[in-house]
Amino acid sequence: MIKVVVSRSIVDDVRALLEESGDHAPSVDTAAIELVAVDESAAGAELGDAEAAVRWDLDDDGFQRLLNEAPRLRWLHSPGAGVERWPLQELDARGITLTNGAGVFAIPIAEWVLSTMLTVVKHSDAVRQAQTQHRWAGDEPADELYRRTLLVLGTGGIGQEIIKRASAFEMRIWGSNRQGRQVEHADRVVQGDEWRALLPDADFVVSTVPLTAETAHMIGAAELSSFKSGAWLINVGRGGTIDEEALLQALHDQTIGGAALDAWTTEPLPADHPAWSQPNMIVSPHRSGSSPAGRDRGLRLFVANLRRFAAGEPMANVVDLSAGY
Repeated sequence: MIKVVVSRSIVDDVRALLEESGDHAPSVDTAAIELVAVDESAAGAELGDAEAAVRWDLDDDGFQRLLNEAPRLRWLHSPGAGVERWPLQELDARGITLTNGAGVFAIPIAEWVLSTMLTVVKHSDAVRQAQTQHRWAGDEPADELYRRTLLVLGTGGIGQEIIKRASAFEMRIWGSNRQGRQVEHADRVVQGDEWRALLPDADFVVSTVPLTAETAHMIGAAELSSFKSGAWLINVGRGGTIDEEALLQALHDQTIGGAALDAWTTEPLPADHPAWSQPNMIVSPHRSGSSPAGRDRGLRLFVANLRRFAAGEPMANVVDLSAGY
């Protein structure tokens, strides 16, 4: 019997999905899987012989209780993609496999990126502002995405969905990943730090990268000084990957066209943060991935991995604990 700790808020859904077939995961004897429901503090159940758990609705104290009281844990699942706040060294030392929700929010995030780029080139905000003033803005300039150059930093699930949609607009698309691995619909893919040499020719730079020791402030004053005049930075990765002070200075000096950030170093963004009043800045409250479909996708990913775990097969979205993603 495999004992799996899940939140009370999802236990019925997990049980129902386990009874279904499909999702490219093996069939398993569901009678051999015991779902243990807990509240946000991980209270209400004996955790000592739990082998797997999903951190869905568990608060910090509850997660720590789980780690402390479940010495037999072999697998943990994060519903989100970012794991920079997880105790990765402890998990590594205990031999616990960690999987995450990478890709679950890729479609709405990609749509948000495309809508943001369209807002920029079509000057939609200015037209909307003119409407509130009852002013006919027929002379407001507008442009197009066709043949504009898009540089996507990080070509995982989110990056690939962005690239796929941008290709429909016939943009010139460049990507960057650690190995230089080619990506469908991308005209060019570079590896390592080679993306920096592409900055002077990119109209839009979209960052999807996770926050690690290597990516912290990877876009700072030096990189921003290499942007072409009028280029936009869009961040749907992690806030700490951008040097926000350097970015605000570049926006103030108008050395870049603008920036749209959906992730911030401090969230919620303080009310007195200068980004709020920066005219060429789009402030998004970390909601680009919001979609009613996200919950179902996340649950199906977890259950598919639960089937693989029970069958002793390799799981999807395994986090490299040394790399941090």
